[in-house]
Amino acid sequence: MSDPQFSVDGILDALAMQPRRLDGSGRAVMFVAARGSEGTTTAARAVAHAAGPGAVYAIDLDIRRNALAKVLSEDGTLGPRIDGELGGQRFYTVRDLPEAPPAFFYHRVGRTRVYAGVFDTRALPKGARVGISARAEYWDAARAGGAFVIVDAPALDQSSIALRVAPHMDGVVLVVGAARGAAPAALEARELLLEAGANLMGLVYAGADSPAVAIDRLLRQAG
Repeated sequence: MSDPQFSVDGILDALAMQPRRLDGSGRAVMFVAARGSEGTTTAARAVAHAAGPGAVYAIDLDIRRNALAKVLSEDGTLGPRIDGELGGQRFYTVRDLPEAPPAFFYHRVGRTRVYAGVFDTRALPKGARVGISARAEYWDAARAGGAFVIVDAPALDQSSIALRVAPHMDGVVLVVGAARGAAPAALEARELLLEAGANLMGLVYAGADSPAVAIDRLLRQAG
């Protein structure tokens, strides 16, 4: 399957209409799918380049793969490391250690305003166990600083990470592929996200000729 092409205007317009969680000018939006290989990384990449006008932080919650940073590196050479903490906060936790050195960094993508997040597990001592925090402080710090945060979450059939982070996003976009069974799986994912407290503002339907952010389309397809 070739990478789907996404129209990002609707996503940014929908996000602009969402109520702000903080007084800061920043925003945070998550992309997630019910199943793997539906196109969340492609969507996150496209929106990262269209967002702004200030700094855009692109974060992949599948920290061992760093897939979003890898595709962004195709758009421009990744620059030197920049500390990934915001306001002294981290979006991940390290267990079994009294204090762990930073392992997450940003790299500027070429000369763009996009900063790709990279988690370097080699920076952690042997035996460290890393998890994604369910707290809001990191995302609040990003918004307070005026940053636009793009979050690429693992598919819900692979991990529940998205359900822990989704309540702290300004908006969540469900990415739906064109393969058989995509609609029923997405409907189940929709319910899980809503139960978790996500502001599910719509979907990107990867199988459409003109992809749209419209949850109604998914509901009609599932019938």
